[in-house]
Amino acid sequence: MFLSCGRRGLWAAARRGLGLRLIATTADIATKTLPLISKRQPQHSESSEESWVDSESDQQYSLRWQGAGPQTVLLVKKSDSAAVDSALVSITRWLHDTYPQMNIVLEPLVFTQYAGQLPFIRTIAAGDHLEYSRVVDLVITLGGDGTFLHVSSLFQREVPPIVPFSMGTLGFLLPFNVADFQPQLRNVIEGTSTVLPRMRLTYAKRLSDGSLGSRMNVTNEACIHRGTYPHLTTVSCYLNGHLLTTSVGDGIIVGTPTGSTAYSLSAGGPIVHPLVSSIVVAPVCPRSLSFRPLMLPSSSRVTLLVHPKSRGRATAFIDGRDFGELKHAECVEITRSPYPLMCVNRDDLAAGWAQDINQLLKFNRTFSYPHDSLYGSHIPDDDDY
Repeated sequence: MFLSCGRRGLWAAARRGLGLRLIATTADIATKTLPLISKRQPQHSESSEESWVDSESDQQYSLRWQGAGPQTVLLVKKSDSAAVDSALVSITRWLHDTYPQMNIVLEPLVFTQYAGQLPFIRTIAAGDHLEYSRVVDLVITLGGDGTFLHVSSLFQREVPPIVPFSMGTLGFLLPFNVADFQPQLRNVIEGTSTVLPRMRLTYAKRLSDGSLGSRMNVTNEACIHRGTYPHLTTVSCYLNGHLLTTSVGDGIIVGTPTGSTAYSLSAGGPIVHPLVSSIVVAPVCPRSLSFRPLMLPSSSRVTLLVHPKSRGRATAFIDGRDFGELKHAECVEITRSPYPLMCVNRDDLAAGWAQDINQLLKFNRTFSYPHDSLYGSHIPDDDDY
């Protein structure tokens, strides 16, 4: 039973013990606090001959809020992790104690788990994804890159600022340590943070008669792949309506700079800095040795068509999720989405990104020798070049 009464009345009824399972939803939240996101002022070096070159901060944005700050915060967590569960409780209680006027929202299944322990939390009715866009001002993620991608799927249009805390396996997209959550969240809520817009793609499926099928936003990549079918699939790739190539292989990946360190990287694609506005096209196990990955302008329209004479089938995978088989003569059109992910980021993006590809991806690490050899003892990790 979902009630839309005010929060005071709801908990008063609960204390009177009416015998009902009362669920506090966001239905009575009438307003939303919009973020004020503006480009940071360029920084010039007065002593350098290159003072005319704008600094990297030109491409980052400052986050402020209309009014007193965000009213409604959504917490999204990784499942089946005791450490994440503990962090969720700590952050939720701190937010409630520090900002008592704030509405704290959990997803339905998580809400069921914590409703007794955290009586002040709210939830959104299962399946009502439009409600997330209507009321949520700020998102906090606790988990890995998969948790981050899940948040993207909840918002198919504008996405509120996201504060990602790394509590997963890799965490390449997650700049913050959960041990420092208090100062990080205080900076965000008080409007002194920097945000990085991460580009998304729009995926649109067209049926063989030309009609539009499914449509969605993509954070990492859209991949047309043969899936479990044993034969290679034949896919024609068009750039702005012109035939670019026809690939015979396992499939083709079309990805974002954010997705360049995901499946595309495993397929031999380039690592792309998140400030480089581009679309990556990478083949997956092509039969031709001359099909190399491409970086295209972000204004490009990439069309992938299952060739009518393809011997193998093709399945669409969006951010790692199966979105069904594409039949012969069906195609997908991929363009830049007008709705990026606004991710709260470190102030020094260049240093943070370089640190991540070295520490997390072990970028350009040399081989190590765990035994004596002609080259002497192995080189310690910290001294790899």
